[in-house]
Amino acid sequence: MHKCPPPVPIMSQLMEIEDLRIQCGIFQGDSLSPLLFCICLLPLTEQLNKLNTAYEEHTTKTKISHLLYMDDLKLIAKSEEELQKQIQTVKTFSDDIHMELGLDKCAKITFKRGKLTHSQNLVIVINREIQELEQGKTYKYLGIEEDEAIQYQQMKE
Repeated sequence: MHKCPPPVPIMSQLMEIEDLRIQCGIFQGDSLSPLLFCICLLPLTEQLNKLNTAYEEHTTKTKISHLLYMDDLKLIAKSEEELQKQIQTVKTFSDDIHMELGLDKCAKITFKRGKLTHSQNLVIVINREIQELEQGKTYKYLGIEEDEAIQYQQMKE
């Protein structure tokens, strides 16, 4: 019969080390990298939930303010003002942790009573804005191209 090694004793005193300066984020390729990245974004989810800017689905009363999977974030709001609050929260959080927003990959789409409508681009900082998604154009979320219509066949594939 194989015996397990004795347990490693836990240190009973604190050790102090010099400050560590992380220069360029979490190392990629390590199996812990995705988990650590998700853990780092949990406070953002909490902050977005506390804003109380969620869209409420009318039949189930389910409230949704955002969808987050790894580094893909989709914000959902009832109004332009609430969306602006959400974006400001994301920007502040990103600035605090020194994470850069990929605004070139961002798009905004507005629906009123289920119909696609045109609205202003959202200004994030001076000379940086999130563009309105043009009619007939798509953007990718989780690798799926999205627009005002749901691409059922593409989602199944």
